[in-house]
Amino acid sequence: MKGKRRYLALILLLASASLPAEVLRLAGNIWPPYTDKRLPGDGLSVDLIRTALGRGGYELEYIEVPWERALLGVKNGSYDMINGWPTVKRVDYTRSSRPFLINRMRWLQRRESDIRYEGLDSLLGYPIALSRGYVYSDELDDDTRLQKGYAANFVQAAKMLIAGRVDLTLEDERTALFHLNRELGHERDALSFVPGEFSQVGLSLVVRNDHPRAADIIATFDREIALMLDDGSYASIFLRHGVPPPEALP
Repeated sequence: MKGKRRYLALILLLASASLPAEVLRLAGNIWPPYTDKRLPGDGLSVDLIRTALGRGGYELEYIEVPWERALLGVKNGSYDMINGWPTVKRVDYTRSSRPFLINRMRWLQRRESDIRYEGLDSLLGYPIALSRGYVYSDELDDDTRLQKGYAANFVQAAKMLIAGRVDLTLEDERTALFHLNRELGHERDALSFVPGEFSQVGLSLVVRNDHPRAADIIATFDREIALMLDDGSYASIFLRHGVPPPEALP
């Protein structure tokens, strides 16, 4: 009888081992160096997420769509997750991992300008361009005193700035430098960063609440990112993408 039980246990173990890994659908927009199908590994953050979840037994499919469609897809179940910043606007339908990457958000201005950022009050009177659909912070998003216009992406916002249609735009420092070294290379001398920063925000894996394994996905991801930080594979992925690894995560 014991031999029969061992045999059945072995059969169940082999059957479970042969099951394909669950494929999770990560949606994102073109946001280099983080999410972009033209880049190795589909971008830095996709590479980090795919590696961490892969180590935990999941497979990842990255789907590139406009940001607002990615958000809608997570809300209606078309996609399983995004990578995003914390905001109260998603708490009713998503849950988030611990931050796995820090974004330093900075204002850009025309080089001849002399704007200083000292809180949202210091932006009054300046037309600004933001990327449509992004929630840089709930406070900025909700402040109705500001002259906010919207562009499809940072490159469009930067061109509005260069043309004098707005006085400021806001972007992650790595993303701004990526575009200033490529599409905007011939115009980069027209722009400069406003001294200091708007904020530092943690980028998290954001999973839809109604996914049947949402809790396990988050727990697996947090665990594997911590292990990757310890074994050096986290830093290796940054270096593979030509981005200096951060010294630490919060």
